[in-house]
Amino acid sequence: MKTIIRNFIFIAITVLIALACGSTKEVDPRAILTGSTWELSAINGNPANPSAFSRGLPYVTFTADNKMMGKGGCNRFSGPYNLNTEGGINMGPLTSTKMACEGVNENEFFAALEKAKIAKIDTGKLTLLNGVTEVLVFVPRNKDQQ
Repeated sequence: MKTIIRNFIFIAITVLIALACGSTKEVDPRAILTGSTWELSAINGNPANPSAFSRGLPYVTFTADNKMMGKGGCNRFSGPYNLNTEGGINMGPLTSTKMACEGVNENEFFAALEKAKIAKIDTGKLTLLNGVTEVLVFVPRNKDQQ
Protein backbone atom coordinates (compact mmCIF):
# COMPACT_ATOMS: atom_id res chain seq x y z
CA MET A 1 0.00 0.00 0.00
CA LYS A 2 2.84 2.40 0.85
CA THR A 3 4.40 1.67 -2.55
CA ILE A 4 1.18 2.57 -4.34
CA ILE A 5 0.86 5.84 -2.41
CA ARG A 6 4.55 6.68 -3.04
CA ASN A 7 4.14 5.94 -6.74
CA PHE A 8 1.00 8.04 -6.90
CA ILE A 9 2.74 10.98 -5.18
CA PHE A 10 5.76 10.60 -7.48
CA ILE A 11 3.54 10.61 -10.58
CA ALA A 12 1.55 13.61 -9.32
CA ILE A 13 4.72 15.62 -8.63
CA THR A 14 6.17 14.65 -12.01
CA VAL A 15 3.00 15.77 -13.79
CA LEU A 16 2.95 19.09 -11.90
CA ILE A 17 6.60 19.76 -12.75
CA ALA A 18 6.01 18.87 -16.40
CA LEU A 19 3.01 21.19 -16.55
CA ALA A 20 4.95 24.02 -14.90
CA CYS A 21 7.89 23.62 -17.28
CA GLY A 22 5.62 23.40 -20.29
CA SER A 23 3.67 26.50 -19.47
CA THR A 24 4.52 29.49 -21.59
CA LYS A 25 3.81 33.04 -20.66
CA GLU A 26 2.88 35.14 -23.63
CA VAL A 27 5.65 37.64 -24.23
CA ASP A 28 4.64 41.18 -25.07
CA PRO A 29 6.40 42.16 -28.33
CA ARG A 30 6.47 45.79 -27.19
CA ALA A 31 8.47 44.77 -24.09
CA ILE A 32 11.07 43.05 -26.28
CA LEU A 33 11.11 45.97 -28.73
CA THR A 34 11.58 48.61 -26.03
CA GLY A 35 13.99 46.51 -23.97
CA SER A 36 17.01 46.98 -26.24
CA THR A 37 18.91 49.37 -28.42
CA TRP A 38 18.86 47.66 -31.82
CA GLU A 39 21.95 47.77 -34.03
CA LEU A 40 21.79 47.16 -37.77
CA SER A 41 22.82 43.63 -38.77
CA ALA A 42 21.56 43.40 -42.37
CA ILE A 43 20.13 45.77 -44.94
CA ASN A 44 18.13 44.74 -48.01
CA GLY A 45 19.18 41.12 -47.58
CA ASN A 46 22.92 41.84 -47.23
CA PRO A 47 25.04 41.90 -44.06
CA ALA A 48 25.62 45.43 -42.80
CA ASN A 49 29.10 46.59 -43.77
CA PRO A 50 30.62 48.64 -40.91
CA SER A 51 33.01 50.36 -43.33
CA ALA A 52 30.00 51.84 -45.16
CA PHE A 53 29.12 53.76 -41.98
CA SER A 54 32.14 55.81 -40.89
CA ARG A 55 30.56 56.85 -37.59
CA GLY A 56 29.29 53.42 -36.55
CA LEU A 57 26.49 51.11 -37.61
CA PRO A 58 22.97 52.55 -37.50
CA TYR A 59 20.92 51.82 -34.42
CA VAL A 60 17.42 52.49 -33.15
CA THR A 61 15.73 52.60 -29.76
CA PHE A 62 11.97 52.32 -29.25
CA THR A 63 10.21 53.73 -26.17
CA ALA A 64 7.04 52.51 -24.49
CA ASP A 65 5.31 55.79 -25.38
CA ASN A 66 5.60 55.07 -29.14
CA LYS A 67 8.68 57.13 -29.92
CA MET A 68 11.75 55.94 -31.75
CA MET A 69 15.18 57.49 -32.02
CA GLY A 70 18.56 56.47 -33.26
CA LYS A 71 21.45 57.16 -35.55
CA GLY A 72 21.60 56.36 -39.26
CA GLY A 73 25.37 56.06 -39.35
CA CYS A 74 25.93 59.82 -39.31
CA ASN A 75 22.74 61.70 -38.51
CA ARG A 76 20.46 61.26 -35.54
CA PHE A 77 16.77 60.64 -36.24
CA SER A 78 13.54 60.44 -34.27
CA GLY A 79 9.82 60.11 -34.75
CA PRO A 80 6.74 58.17 -33.76
CA TYR A 81 6.00 54.50 -34.32
CA ASN A 82 3.02 52.25 -33.76
CA LEU A 83 2.68 48.46 -33.56
CA ASN A 84 -0.56 46.68 -34.29
CA THR A 85 -1.67 43.26 -33.10
CA GLU A 86 -1.02 41.64 -36.49
CA GLY A 87 2.70 42.52 -36.44
CA GLY A 88 2.39 45.65 -38.51
CA ILE A 89 4.54 48.67 -37.75
CA ASN A 90 4.04 52.26 -38.82
CA MET A 91 6.97 54.62 -38.46
CA GLY A 92 7.21 58.31 -39.03
CA PRO A 93 7.27 60.87 -40.12
CA LEU A 94 10.91 60.81 -39.10
CA THR A 95 13.07 63.86 -38.63
CA SER A 96 16.86 63.85 -38.74
CA THR A 97 19.86 66.08 -38.44
CA LYS A 98 21.54 67.01 -41.74
CA MET A 99 25.28 66.59 -41.18
CA ALA A 100 27.41 65.61 -44.16
CA CYS A 101 29.54 62.52 -43.60
CA GLU A 102 31.87 60.74 -45.98
CA GLY A 103 31.58 57.04 -46.67
CA VAL A 104 28.16 56.67 -45.12
CA ASN A 105 25.45 54.53 -46.66
CA GLU A 106 22.85 56.34 -44.62
CA ASN A 107 20.47 57.06 -47.51
CA GLU A 108 20.01 53.33 -48.16
CA PHE A 109 19.31 52.81 -44.44
CA PHE A 110 16.67 55.57 -44.30
CA ALA A 111 15.04 54.36 -47.54
CA ALA A 112 14.81 50.82 -46.13
CA LEU A 113 13.40 52.15 -42.86
CA GLU A 114 10.66 53.97 -44.79
CA LYS A 115 9.73 50.74 -46.64
CA ALA A 116 9.25 48.71 -43.44
CA LYS A 117 5.63 47.77 -42.81
CA ILE A 118 5.93 44.59 -40.71
CA ALA A 119 7.96 43.95 -37.56
CA LYS A 120 8.99 40.46 -36.61
CA ILE A 121 10.20 40.69 -33.03
CA ASP A 122 12.24 38.06 -31.20
CA THR A 123 14.43 38.39 -28.14
CA GLY A 124 17.63 38.24 -30.18
CA LYS A 125 16.52 39.81 -33.46
CA LEU A 126 14.27 42.49 -34.87
CA THR A 127 13.37 42.05 -38.53
CA LEU A 128 11.59 44.76 -40.47
CA LEU A 129 9.86 43.62 -43.63
CA ASN A 130 8.03 45.08 -46.59
CA GLY A 131 5.57 42.28 -47.32
CA VAL A 132 7.74 39.16 -47.33
CA THR A 133 10.91 41.07 -48.25
CA GLU A 134 13.38 41.55 -45.42
CA VAL A 135 14.53 45.17 -45.52
CA LEU A 136 16.34 45.59 -42.19
CA VAL A 137 17.56 43.22 -39.51
CA PHE A 138 18.71 44.46 -36.11
CA VAL A 139 20.29 42.71 -33.15
CA PRO A 140 20.51 43.99 -29.57
CA ARG A 141 23.40 46.41 -29.32
CA ASN A 142 26.31 45.54 -27.08
CA LYS A 143 25.75 47.23 -23.68
CA ASP A 144 29.29 48.69 -23.82
CA GLN A 145 28.36 50.71 -26.93
CA GLN A 146 25.23 52.31 -25.48
